[in-house]
Amino acid sequence: MFTGKRPLRRPLILFTLLVGWLLTGCAASSVSNENWPGLATDGQSVYVAYGPAVAAYDAATETERWLYKSENRALQFNAAPSVQDGRVILGDYGAAGGMFSPSIKVSIYSLEEKENTITAPLWTNSIVAKDKIIAGPLQVGDIAYVGTADRHLLALDADTGAEIWRFDTDGPVWAQPTYHEGILYVTSLDKHVYALDADTGKEVWQAELDGAISAQPIVNPDEKLVYVGAYDNALHALDINDGTEQWQVKATNWIWSAPALADGRLYFVDSSAQAYAVDAANGDLLWQVAVNEMRQVAGTLLPTPQKVKGAVQASPVVADGRVYIASEGNRETDEGLLIALDANSGEEIWQRTVNSPLFATPVVIDDVIVVAMQSELAVLAAFDLESGDPKWTYLPVLE
Repeated sequence: MFTGKRPLRRPLILFTLLVGWLLTGCAASSVSNENWPGLATDGQSVYVAYGPAVAAYDAATETERWLYKSENRALQFNAAPSVQDGRVILGDYGAAGGMFSPSIKVSIYSLEEKENTITAPLWTNSIVAKDKIIAGPLQVGDIAYVGTADRHLLALDADTGAEIWRFDTDGPVWAQPTYHEGILYVTSLDKHVYALDADTGKEVWQAELDGAISAQPIVNPDEKLVYVGAYDNALHALDINDGTEQWQVKATNWIWSAPALADGRLYFVDSSAQAYAVDAANGDLLWQVAVNEMRQVAGTLLPTPQKVKGAVQASPVVADGRVYIASEGNRETDEGLLIALDANSGEEIWQRTVNSPLFATPVVIDDVIVVAMQSELAVLAAFDLESGDPKWTYLPVLE
């Protein structure tokens, strides 16, 4: 049975890792057995990379479709898988090759999905990356774009895994790139946003911010803007054509995650658990609320909400007039928090406490919102969008 791993303690441990990278400039690092799951969906199934394996779960039938695990049990999978045209592309955190090959070997894989089964890898590329894959790959047509912790954005042939081109950055790439009309928008811990020609990898423009960036950029074609949250305590709106900053919104702390764009509004959360809604055109603040109060702790309903210190690393999710926010929650009890807010006012509609900190961005399928966690009780948990009532949980069995 799967035994849960304790997620990295944010923001202290990740801050330490970031400072270590900034001070040493090393591309390679040791493999950690502690992290949070990567989550993705194709609208019907939920795909989760949760450490020792990657699984696909059918939300409608509430059944496991397939489970993939490497023969090397030391490998960890934590980047969200990319699913397109029957291909599942994913990367691992790497593992040492053994006594005679102590260096870390990192691989990118393509699996073939057939109904409710998964094949052995169609291809494996173990030479293009020297450090872990943290960012979920992005498939566009027959090309897979993969960001690496050793400071590259790779373009691979999605059918063969062969390298087409690579773009070098000065820092790790921790976020999936964004594609729009032939251009890739890429962020890096080197404090830069890059716009690249998707076919050639040639730089179109770059913009430097005042803080490292671990979040995916979000494109708004209507306003000709690219939105980026950064560790300089601000959300930035950049001109889509040349990267010049048009406006910014100050937050109270670092912004780890991407904003959510819906109905002319931009929703984002900082690591102090402050949630914001701003006008997507000009950044005017519409509302700001704290999402750091728990109404239930250790299974007990409290007479008054208890303030907790957990950070928010996940991006907000917007659906049916609500904004859903998953957070680390209560560090003292290792309980995560899922909150639903009214998108127009920021007023809390419901909240649920779960038995593991939440770091991954949830996904919505039909009438449920699904969270991923590292717990001995469940890897996935689904809640009713309207009421927050628990619907189902999923715990893979490895043995």
